[in-house]
Amino acid sequence: METKASLYIPAVFRSFQGFEIRDIKEYRLQHRMELILEKTPERKHFCCRCSSELGQMNSRYWLRSHHLRVMGWTVVVCFWRERRHCSKCNKDRAEVIEFLCPTTSHVTLELAWWINQLTEVTTVLAASRLESIDKMTCYRVDKYILMRLLQGYQIPKVTEISVDEVYARGPVQLKEGETRDDLFLTVIVDIKTHKAIWVSKSRRKEALDEFFKLIGEGACQDIKVVATDQHDDYAASVREYCKNATLVWDRFHLMRNFEEAVNDTRKELHAELENGSELQRLTRGQFRFVFLKKAQDRTSQEAAHIDDVLKENQLFAKLELIKERMMTFFNQLNADEGRQVFDQIGEWIWQVGFKPLMKWHANFEKGWDTVKNYFVHRVTTGISEGINRAIKGLKWQAYGYKDMDYFKLKILQKVGYLGVLSRAGTYK
Repeated sequence: METKASLYIPAVFRSFQGFEIRDIKEYRLQHRMELILEKTPERKHFCCRCSSELGQMNSRYWLRSHHLRVMGWTVVVCFWRERRHCSKCNKDRAEVIEFLCPTTSHVTLELAWWINQLTEVTTVLAASRLESIDKMTCYRVDKYILMRLLQGYQIPKVTEISVDEVYARGPVQLKEGETRDDLFLTVIVDIKTHKAIWVSKSRRKEALDEFFKLIGEGACQDIKVVATDQHDDYAASVREYCKNATLVWDRFHLMRNFEEAVNDTRKELHAELENGSELQRLTRGQFRFVFLKKAQDRTSQEAAHIDDVLKENQLFAKLELIKERMMTFFNQLNADEGRQVFDQIGEWIWQVGFKPLMKWHANFEKGWDTVKNYFVHRVTTGISEGINRAIKGLKWQAYGYKDMDYFKLKILQKVGYLGVLSRAGTYK
């Protein structure tokens, strides 16, 4: 007596809980296959809203969902999804299908995880085109997976962090009751691993407070160094939660403040020159970056340009001397040597009477107790600036983000530990 041959089911297709494959249809010209499923006799039905067991079936509908590709072929699973009465909701509800992504019934959970891994190395738009799935569907699927990863995310233990803000959205996206501070995100970076470990909305004190509350009092006590710019809200948060931490102002932000004062001084000296003179032409705004450059970094043409100015005007020569001396400030071996350089610069500034630089020197003097910490720890927010550049690239690729929660998740995925690919075995 002949026996009917059984249908061989590849292992990759044996993951549909509560269903078994009845047939496989192949469309060779389209490189597509359809898996026809039918429920197993022992399958139980649960409500998609409240998860309680459902009662009598009232209707059903034919559902087609995209699954993982196999050898380059598009795979679609097809089955009947039932609507049954839910006594708890007191209405008809669709049953839970365990292998479907909860945010959309047109994508399986395995494909949802794959889309998330794709978006770690490319854009949502590119992933949607690769998998022939609607862009908004990919966005919802990606956000769902990232939210699931966030639920199990543990902020790594850190001892040195860098804190900086990044511009996240434009003024036109401000909502009622928000201020300009809400246009930014606060990004916390581990200085040792060069990874973003948390992202908070806004650049207020509460943004950094959120991070410290999440890691707990014990972890806050382990933080020894916090590098940041001169933002007062960040400093207040560090002093409140990290009693053992040393606050270090970023040297590049400090130098930028100095360069702005030098440029303002150049403007004042330029305005005092004779109108239409050659010296006035050589000191106009289009040459401002030449005046701010280190002497050793100037090209031969730029050096000749500066020499012509210095020969004609002693005030510009003194401004050049002050600028060059300040360029050596952060190269000093310790805080005492740094203080000597700073005092020397102050004497020169007050002797000449450059008002913008006098104002800068007075502000620098007020913050000396924090400035001198750089000579002990020698850390900067340069790592944060590099990550901010990557974040701006991420925003540019996506043509901006309207969903700030999703933007935070993408930052942690791209430059942090939240991604499936980047976090594996990286932190404890």
